[in-house]
Amino acid sequence: MKDKILEFKEVWKTYGAEKVDALKGINFLFKKNSLNLILGPSGSGKTTLLNIASLIDTPTNGEVIIRGKNTSYLPKPERSKIRKREIGIIYQRENLLPYLNILENTMLPMISPDKEKAIELLKSVDIMDSRKFPEELSTEYEQKAGLARAMINHPSLILADEPTGELDADSTDVLMDLIRDIGDKYTVLMVSNNSDLADYADNLFSIKNGELEKVN
Repeated sequence: MKDKILEFKEVWKTYGAEKVDALKGINFLFKKNSLNLILGPSGSGKTTLLNIASLIDTPTNGEVIIRGKNTSYLPKPERSKIRKREIGIIYQRENLLPYLNILENTMLPMISPDKEKAIELLKSVDIMDSRKFPEELSTEYEQKAGLARAMINHPSLILADEPTGELDADSTDVLMDLIRDIGDKYTVLMVSNNSDLADYADNLFSIKNGELEKVN
């Protein structure tokens, strides 16, 4: 049970009066210390799946289980508590607050503020000067700061939403090497439309029209 981090059981998501199925009976189980990649084009259901995994949204039917707890139908305040404690999120563009330096941005979600811990975590992703502001960073380093922020509470699960979408090939390689490394310590679920990332994954899936298929 301790190795089971995120599980979807027959998860459906249906929208609107026309009953459009964005997700169709999704099943998977992601275990501790793994990098799991879901590839699919725009409109395939990736964002819906990630919103449900992050507890921002709830399934129409099915179960979303995080560390053995069925979260699907919990009240919103309870889902928010689990999300803060158990989940870190990396976005396509980190949207760091411009009036806070990198250290302050990284510490924003901390449950127990610890400046030294945050500095060490930033150093682990190659950010040595945490006093800089977002406007002083390249997009690559903004994403590195976002990765540090996602890890700040040592969550069980890290979700990555197209984290390399605005990076060039070299910066993509750098960021993916870092994400590959944290996949040995965390459970990572990444969604992307970039098939070049496939070699980094422990478990590879494809999604199309709301249907998920395991590739390897």
